[in-house]
Formats: sequence, C-alpha cells, structure tokens
Amino acid sequence: MNDQIDRPPREWFLSGEELGATRDKIARLNRRAAKRGFTGRIAVHAQPATRSHVPAPGAPPLIEHGFTVTISGEPPQYGGWHFVAAADVLRPGAPIAPSTDGAPTALQAATGERAHVVLRYAPGADPIENGLVRPGECDHCQTLRPRATTFIVRHQHTGELKQVGRSCMKDFLGHSTAPVFLDTTQIADEIDGGLHGSSRVAAWDLHSVLTYAWAVVETHGWAPRSNAHPTRDLVDQALGGGRHSAEVLASITGKLQQGSEMAPQIVTDLINGLHGDSGYGANLLSILHAGVVDRRKHLGLAVSAIPAWHRLPEANPGPVEPQLARTISYAGQIGAKITLAGTITTAIWIDGYHHNSPPQRLIILDCGDAVAKMITTAAWADDIQRGDHLTVTATVKDHRDYRGIPQTVLVRPRRIDLPDTEPSTAASGSPSTPAWEPIRAVPPQSRFPAAPLAPGAPPPPGLAV
Repeated sequence: MNDQIDRPPREWFLSGEELGATRDKIARLNRRAAKRGFTGRIAVHAQPATRSHVPAPGAPPLIEHGFTVTISGEPPQYGGWHFVAAADVLRPGAPIAPSTDGAPTALQAATGERAHVVLRYAPGADPIENGLVRPGECDHCQTLRPRATTFIVRHQHTGELKQVGRSCMKDFLGHSTAPVFLDTTQIADEIDGGLHGSSRVAAWDLHSVLTYAWAVVETHGWAPRSNAHPTRDLVDQALGGGRHSAEVLASITGKLQQGSEMAPQIVTDLINGLHGDSGYGANLLSILHAGVVDRRKHLGLAVSAIPAWHRLPEANPGPVEPQLARTISYAGQIGAKITLAGTITTAIWIDGYHHNSPPQRLIILDCGDAVAKMITTAAWADDIQRGDHLTVTATVKDHRDYRGIPQTVLVRPRRIDLPDTEPSTAASGSPSTPAWEPIRAVPPQSRFPAAPLAPGAPPPPGLAV
C-alpha cells in the first residue's frame, strides 16, 4: 500500500476581507457538525502572498496582495477508528484496471460490471490508492452488494484499513448515532459558495495603482468623484476590468511606462512632503506606507495621490524634453506682474485644498525658455486642453528648482486672447526672444490733486441757510 501519493491541496487566493469571512464560515461549519456528533477538526491556514496578471497585452502587470489559503485538520475518530475517506462507486462506466493480481474484483464477479471508485477524503487524512478499495464490500457484515458508498477507516494504533458500509457504521464504531463525515470537497463548496457571485475585493499593489492612475490623469485629466466619469472609476476599469476596460486601456497605453517610472518618486515626495496627524493627509500617508490598496474602500484615496503630488511645492509634472537644446531660466522677478505665452503641456483638475472647496485647474506652460506653473479656479481655464497655445498675465509668486529645471510659479493668472501670438520658437531650436515680457508698473498716484485748492473766504457768522 502506498499512502504517500502526491496530491496537492486545494488553494484559494483571498483578500483579507474574504479570509475573515472564510474563517467565520468554517467556524460555523465546525459548530454545526459538532452538534451532530462530528469529532474532527477543520482548520484554515493562510499565508501572505501576491499574484499578478497583465490587464492588456504590453501593459505593466497588476500585482494583487492577499493570502494563499488551504484547509487542513484532523479526521473524526470513533472507538479508535479514524475516518479516511468515503468511496463512491460509479456504475456502469468505462472499464477500469483489474485488481493487482489480474483477477476481477468481487463486485465485478457478482454483477458482471466494472466499477470506478472516487474517494472523498476527510481533512487531514492521508490518501490511499484507489485500487485498494473493494467496491460494494463491507468488512463488518461481510456481505457484498451494490453499495453506492462505503467508508474507509484506519485504526489509530495498528494502522489497519477497513471499509464499512454506511448502514453498518453505527454498529461497527459503537456510536449512538450515525457518525458525521465531512470531506474536503464539501468544505471547499462551503467556501466557494461564500465567494461565488460576490464582487471580489482585491488588494492591489500601490505601485500598480499609481502607474495606471498617472496614465489616466495624464491622458484624461483629473476628475473628482462629483464628475460623471471620475478618475477613480477610470482607474478601476483599467485595472479590474469592466464594460469600458478595453477602451480605457487603449487610451492610456502610451503613458503607462512613464507612470511606472514616476510611481516611486510620487511615493517618496509625498511621504516627505505630507504632514498631519489626522484628516486627508494622514489617511494618504497610511496608504503610502502600507503599499497596498483596498479596491473597494481606498482606491479613490490612492488615486488622489497624483493631484496631491502635483500640489507639492517642489513637484514638477514632468521634465522638459531633454532633446531640446535650450536653456531654461526663471521668468520675471518675484512679485512682478508679467505676461507669458507658450504651449500647455499639462492641464488637469485637482481637488480643492479644503472640504467643499471648488476644484482647481493645474496648468503647466512651456514658454520655450521658461516653464510656468499655475493653479486657478478661473472660468477661462475650464476649456483649455493640452497642446493649446495660451497667453496669460500673472504675478510671479516664486522661483523654484526641481530636478535641475527652473520653474516660475504664477498666481492670479488672467488669460489674454492674442490670436496672432505664436509660441516661442526656441522649442524648435531657432533663436528667439523670450516669450515673456515684464510689464512696467504704473507709478502710484496720489488721492489728491498735485496743487491744493486756494482757501476760500470764511463763512459769515450765524446759521447757513
């Protein structure tokens, strides 16, 4: 007899929430079976694990965090006998291999049929060879008949195997009621039944989420939850599938590689730049440190890391193309009012800084020899798109440097419609004058005329009529 046949255990890949539900279900199953006389034990074993799949050909893999779950336990024991398996006899069927000595089995001799045997094992039981089962025979009553199921039991001390018919189990084991037998298939059905039909709650890797979120925001801009097509939903469709998944993936393919490169930098910058022990910032920091995103509960929060990164004082939405042979310099003096003209390279919506504050438009303007960054809620910014030419008048708030690129931060930008104005030709490599011009401040004027009025005659005494 070879009872060491390799039989890999059934495995499930579950999220933390699904694992908790599975443990509760198995606990209820144990209690229910114990009331009916079940003496065995069913145990759930879970190990942290990851798995990945590619949402679309050529796309970066999506990594999921979860648990590899297996079921084990101890088979029930009655009167020194352990349950091993239930042997289900399938008749009629295709011919099976003869017994080890080449002679037909007792059931074949009695019925003229060949039988298949399927063994259903108890949790924790060692497997046995199917060919050792004598279909239809009972070692207790010593009778042979076409039984549908017999039970295989093993003595806990001697290791002797016996097969007993269902109707003889009570007498054979000396048990007051018919013993309860639960096999791994029944337990697996219990687990699968709790998972079937429910939306799987995935725990996605933060790097994967930020990769796709970056690509979505760069392609479609940022849209808050109040929008008809919020960014969170587009990311969810790209990663988790859906009716429009293929369309979303096709639209962001060109930005996925850049998103994968930016994700670590976004995490690092936000961890160093966000502060606070409560509120939005604290919640986002928790996601960044954990590196795992619950698809149903925290996806929107994780996706908002992209506009949060753009709002950082030192954040830069992307380096200017290195192949352009030009020198970037600051535009104007801090506090000065200047006019800049250039091409919009980034135009995304970001949430307001405070609860219920209106969404804002973050705009990056490539002016050839200067790069300007501005955030505005002005109505004129609603209709602009990447690639549009824009001329604005604004006040220089700050000069910042990020990754070696000077960046001019503007406040209170006002659009100027100059249809004949062209972007600086420095982007094409030809020499040009700067695309920005300082506007001369108007000298302050007094509230009073330069020459005071001549004093008049004093009023006559008495009341004026």
